[in-house]
Amino acid sequence: MDAVTQSKFDSSQQLELLQFLDVGLVVVNSHLEIKLWNSFMTNHMAIEAVDAIDKTLFDVCPKLPDVYLQRKIKSVITLQNSLTITWQQRPHLFEMNCYRPITSKSKLMYQDIRIIPLLNANAIVDHIAIVIYDVTESARAQIGFQEKNEELKLASRIDPLTKIFNRGYWESRLEAEFKRYTRTSSSSVLIMLDIDHFKAVNDTYGHQGGDTVLRALGRLLKKQYRITDILGRYGGEEFGILLLDTNTEMALTLANNLSKELAKAPIMHDKRAITITLSYGITQIDASFKTHDQWIDMADKALYQSKQNGRNQATILNCQKV
Repeated sequence: MDAVTQSKFDSSQQLELLQFLDVGLVVVNSHLEIKLWNSFMTNHMAIEAVDAIDKTLFDVCPKLPDVYLQRKIKSVITLQNSLTITWQQRPHLFEMNCYRPITSKSKLMYQDIRIIPLLNANAIVDHIAIVIYDVTESARAQIGFQEKNEELKLASRIDPLTKIFNRGYWESRLEAEFKRYTRTSSSSVLIMLDIDHFKAVNDTYGHQGGDTVLRALGRLLKKQYRITDILGRYGGEEFGILLLDTNTEMALTLANNLSKELAKAPIMHDKRAITITLSYGITQIDASFKTHDQWIDMADKALYQSKQNGRNQATILNCQKV
């Protein structure tokens, strides 16, 4: 076999091998006209090579992010260096369905993309190879791991009974807000609230009845307050609510609205209605506080006054009133 025949044989063999790679391979010229479209692309894009060859890449794949991809290709040509686009940067370039319905939750294939400059004999880039790797399995595994970590992190912050923040995390958020105030002097209000006669609830309806009340109050708090408000179970039947960018008058209105909602809809347990009332202590942040603990103490004093004055009411207590 002469050298020319051998060369043709090798080229043909190499081209055939490219067709059966388990990666997508598209080769385009400097005008972005497709010169190679392998079987992976045909199988996953449902576009035959004969319908893709000699057409521009963006005509064949109109959903490609053209500005983004052209910028990447220009960089490859200018620098004569390949580059990689990972799925973390962009989950996919080519919209290909994921064919792993059992092992993957993803509708579309996650892809790593490699863009490679192809130089001619004069060391000029006249073609570009785009290689598409299916990384759906590893991407989903990593995403699942991250989601699990987020779930565990959230679980460590949430009170399991009321589904609002537990004391530790809630107090850390209060402390962070206190530090923010020292920098910005933004107004925030702390409400400490307590379920009146909660021991009587437990004595009458049992601890399961008490738990039902706590769960119901947690749901109502999340329903009544803004997404920016920071809700926490401080301990037992006492709760803390941090209202950002709020004054005491607004906080008092929110407390009264919460009590009205409770009065409208008794809490049902074992087909029995449980009616509860709440006492509140309301304190606006003040420059005289040296620590966030002093802020909590002031709101607790206000809560104690509400209890002493007959319960089912709110007391506003600020530094200038002490």
